[in-house]
Amino acid sequence: MDRVNTLYVQRLPAWLSLSLWFSGFIGIAIVGFSLASLSLDAMADQVGATPEITKVRAALVPKVTPMETISDESPQAQAIARAALLYASFWHTGDARFAHSALATGFLDRTLPAGRAQGITGPLEASKAFRAAVPDLSVSVEHLLIVGDRAVVRLRFNGRFTGVFGEQQGQGQKIDFRAVDMYRVRDGFITDNWHLEDYQTLFSQLATGTQS
Repeated sequence: MDRVNTLYVQRLPAWLSLSLWFSGFIGIAIVGFSLASLSLDAMADQVGATPEITKVRAALVPKVTPMETISDESPQAQAIARAALLYASFWHTGDARFAHSALATGFLDRTLPAGRAQGITGPLEASKAFRAAVPDLSVSVEHLLIVGDRAVVRLRFNGRFTGVFGEQQGQGQKIDFRAVDMYRVRDGFITDNWHLEDYQTLFSQLATGTQS
C-alpha cells in the first residue's frame, strides 16, 4: 500500500504538487495567525498586579469625579467605575501610580496610535510627552457609562501650551479638547482600551501661535 501511494504521488503533475504544497503553507500561516491573535487576547486576560501595586492601589483615591454617571448597577459596576476613574486620574495628574493601579498587567491598546508602545508603557510615555507641551494639563470626566464589563468615558482635557511640542515652543495657547474611551474591565483592572481623540481641535490649538 505504501508503494502504491508513493507511485501515485510521483505521478502527480508538477502544478498539482505545487498547489498542494502552497495550500499547506497557507494553512500553516492561517493557524499561526490565529494562534498569535489568541496570544494577544490571552495577554489581555492577565489581570491583577504585584503585591506592591496592590498595596498602593488600595490607598489611592481617584482625583476626578464624573459629572454624570449612568450604570447598569451590576455587582461589578463599582469596581469598573473605580478602574475608569483611576485611569482618568492618571491623565489628570501624570502620576504613574494611577496607571499601574488601573491597568491590567496584560493591558492592550486596541486603537494603538502609530509609534506608541503597546501595553502600559504606551500611555506612560504619551502622558510624559504631552505634559512636556502642556505642564498644567488637567482632565475632567464629563460622562461615565457602565454596562456589563465595559466603561465608556467622555474626557475633557484643559491646559496651556507653555512647553515644547516637537520643535514648537508654546506661547501659552489654550488647550481644550475632548476624547472618548471605552474600557473592558476584569477583576477591577482595565484589560483593553479603545479610544478616539479630537486631534483636529488639539492640533489647531497647538498651531495658533497666539494666546486665547
